Amino acid sequence: MKIHYERIFANKNKILVVFAHPDDLELYCGGTVARLIADEKKVRSIKMTSGEMGSRQEKITTEELQKIREKEDAESMETLGIKSEDNIYLRIGDGRVENNIDVIGQLAKQIRIFQPDLIITHNPEDVVVHFEKDVNWFNHRDHRHTGQVVIDASYPYARDILFFPEHFQDINAKSWTCTEFLLVDYYQHPDSVHIDVTNTVEKRIRAHSCHSSQYSVTDAKNSADFFTCHDDYPKGKRSEQFRYIITD
Repeated sequence: MKIHYERIFANKNKILVVFAHPDDLELYCGGTVARLIADEKKVRSIKMTSGEMGSRQEKITTEELQKIREKEDAESMETLGIKSEDNIYLRIGDGRVENNIDVIGQLAKQIRIFQPDLIITHNPEDVVVHFEKDVNWFNHRDHRHTGQVVIDASYPYARDILFFPEHFQDINAKSWTCTEFLLVDYYQHPDSVHIDVTNTVEKRIRAHSCHSSQYSVTDAKNSADFFTCHDDYPKGKRSEQFRYIITD
């Protein structure tokens, strides 16, 4: 198994991480993000929704749960080392992320302002995610649509200046082209890469467990074990898996 951290990130300074819900980042790439920040890369996190429908069947209002989940998420991002100004909530309704021109515009503006060298986001293609033989799960609709919006916002909308010209009222915004992506929830794919997170997996677990309305510490540890332990990886080592894409 090849290790790809240095090859992918050696010439990267700014990484944008776009996920549908609070806790998605930790689940899929918390160790990688912690490693990037330890290497003094600038990481910005965008959550499309605040996860306010994830009540676990408890009686609570969406307004109450939104506050809880954003508070938990802020604690988690602080644990990973993401600064508060780099932790952005678009507050699109949980379960209501659409790949439409309005949402594309919101994300294209964020890309134009931050100007990332690489973007990490969801699998935009598969309705059913195949992890291994007899282990599958549905790719959440918000996840699929978020991945699609990221791709569409990156090309052509963030690049071509006649799309959303009002964005340029912000002096930090400019036409931007990002051509490198790490997509989560791909396994055994020809484009698969592994990022070693052996030294940051404990920070991933601590960050993930900040989402106490959704997970216990045991849940966070079990998640890390499930996603970062691999039979064909050296004993005692951990990695997170992605599909690595370079576009024209």
